[in-house]
Amino acid sequence: MMRTNMRNAIAMVELIFAIVIMGIVMMSAPMLISQASQSSLQVVVQEAIAADASELGMILTRDWDESGTDETIESPILAVTNGDLELEMALFPDGNSSGRRAGTPAGSTRTSFSSIGTELSATLEGAFNDGDGDDIDDFNGQSTPLTGTRYALGDLADVNITINTTVKYISDSPTAATYNSELLTFNNPFDNNVTGVTTNIKSVTSQVSSDNLDTAIKLQAFSCNIGTYTLKTRSF
Repeated sequence: MMRTNMRNAIAMVELIFAIVIMGIVMMSAPMLISQASQSSLQVVVQEAIAADASELGMILTRDWDESGTDETIESPILAVTNGDLELEMALFPDGNSSGRRAGTPAGSTRTSFSSIGTELSATLEGAFNDGDGDDIDDFNGQSTPLTGTRYALGDLADVNITINTTVKYISDSPTAATYNSELLTFNNPFDNNVTGVTTNIKSVTSQVSSDNLDTAIKLQAFSCNIGTYTLKTRSF
């Protein structure tokens, strides 16, 4: 009498099905790895942009120039050496400077003179960065690591980020129309750097560098010589 032993085995259809699934997984693996890498890079880029924007915003809260940091007077409109003629200080009949930009109300205290009557002038680029950090150009040439004192908190995806800051004077003359016009046109104003003179506009460039970034991240802003009012305080 013949006896047949039945044993469990994998059917051909099941084997083929398993091979197909494994093939799909192997084909998807590079795509998944690439997607994960791109996501990590995106986190680094977004982190760099946020840090760059934060640094630039902080700089723009400072006074426009060292000559305007005297707390005893309202931050003045400063005299410059090479500003647009339409922004020059108005003159008295005797030809002396009134200390007031054309159009400034006579009752305003926003003049280019200090409390002792000395005319205040904008700082030349060669004298930028006196180290006290109270005005915009003190940050010229600074290199700030993301892990420095201003960024000590939080989990950082990239600890190698450094923010490099440059402050320059740029031309304040419009390329079309005049300051008496309703509309002004400036073509590529950040490319119109001037040296050896002072104007009424400073550009601030904040650029991120890191070994983990494959693209340049640079933010630019400008600040104008318009003076600011000093907030008054009252004691009770």
